[in-house]
Amino acid sequence: MIILKKLFDETYGNNRSIWYLFEEGDNSIQYIFSEPDEYGGRMIISNDYSILADSLKELIDEDLKNVNETNPGETHWIFYTSKVDGDAIGDKVRFSILVRLKNGRYSCNINISDYIFATSFDEVIKIKDIIEASLNQ
Repeated sequence: MIILKKLFDETYGNNRSIWYLFEEGDNSIQYIFSEPDEYGGRMIISNDYSILADSLKELIDEDLKNVNETNPGETHWIFYTSKVDGDAIGDKVRFSILVRLKNGRYSCNINISDYIFATSFDEVIKIKDIIEASLNQ
């Protein structure tokens, strides 16, 4: 099980958003990334991403059990990591996983740097697809 720290759980009108941070001491998210290369970039290495997807599903299912009296029309989860990479113009990009539940269907997006886009796009899509499949089963 991956360890995440809940940062915020807020509802605005019909939208609920929940923010989490992968715990610094928990190395479970590390298995996805290679070590930084000479330029400081890391790639995503092929792994069994179902471990990540199952952990997020358990957490999301638990959050959905703890809904206030008014059920939101949409619920969003933002899972931050400590992985921050630079891009070509000097900005910093935090690797994060975003999940939305709307009309009974889950969607996933993953924020990545341009370096990870260029070197690991297929793996990012694989992670996204595995998370969505796990949540939508």
